[in-house]
Amino acid sequence: MKDEARKVLSIIMPVRNEEGNLSRAYDEVTSVMAALPYDYEVILIDNDSSDGTPLIAADLCSRDNRWRYVKFSRNFTVEASLAAGYRFARGDAAVVLFGDLQDPPALIADFLSKWEEGYEIVYGVIRHRHGDPLWKAWSARILYRTVNYLSDIDIPNNATDFRLLSRRAIDALNQLGERNRYIRGFSHWIGFRQCPIVYDRRPRTAGKSKAPFFYLLNLAANAITCFSIKPLQLFSLFGFITLGVTIAVALGYIATYFLGGTVPGLTTIYVLLLAILGVMLVGFGPLGEYIGRIYIETKQRPLFIVECTINMPETLETVEPVKRLAA
Repeated sequence: MKDEARKVLSIIMPVRNEEGNLSRAYDEVTSVMAALPYDYEVILIDNDSSDGTPLIAADLCSRDNRWRYVKFSRNFTVEASLAAGYRFARGDAAVVLFGDLQDPPALIADFLSKWEEGYEIVYGVIRHRHGDPLWKAWSARILYRTVNYLSDIDIPNNATDFRLLSRRAIDALNQLGERNRYIRGFSHWIGFRQCPIVYDRRPRTAGKSKAPFFYLLNLAANAITCFSIKPLQLFSLFGFITLGVTIAVALGYIATYFLGGTVPGLTTIYVLLLAILGVMLVGFGPLGEYIGRIYIETKQRPLFIVECTINMPETLETVEPVKRLAA
């Protein structure tokens, strides 16, 4: 590869309250990229940190103009951080590397090698989660399998946001303008040639996890509603099953009555009413999720608002409009 034709890699690094990790992230990324024949940029997407992250990011950007910084005006969630990173990435390919460094930067070389082989998307698949509590490891495993079962597309189990997308895949991804986002699933939905890289996730060395249990539940709900209507179909199935059971019980009572037996009284009626009510309440949950997401989509609000930037192009818009994402 000739120096004058060196390809550019964009490293998208979402951060939130990662003051204990940013300096190490700079050292590790710089060391990894120094051994690779690529130019690169690192885009720090700060989801409104409240610690010293902005100051450390500003220092890194002043020392190295390959490092760029974008700060949101408030917490717009990690999915918005990823959307912003892909939107602002200018490289021939982009890798998502979270600022907590649980995903090893050394694997970037392997991702690039697969990209050079012709793969448009190279995604990481976790083999072991070192340092995660047992409840988190098991709940993540269950949620990923549930999402994969209910989705209309194949989302590999334990696949992560730690992945490389080619320029063509980035441009395709940026055409998706939904408010309710599951970018991990989006990158599989757009297609193209893909391959996994299996790795072990490292334990945190500083800071706290930004993915509590209820965050994982909401992520699963987003993933399912983004790619499937199976929950609504299952609700219909439960309704038909309940109707069938009700008809069978009614026929049994009619037969008992004409044969001179005793028809059970109020207890049976209460049980049937509670069964029907239970099925209805189970169905109202997913129905409400879909309706709520439709409501959010109709408002057409921007995915994020940028408060300030460092080393970013002057043409960067502080408000990312829906029409630009859908363009």
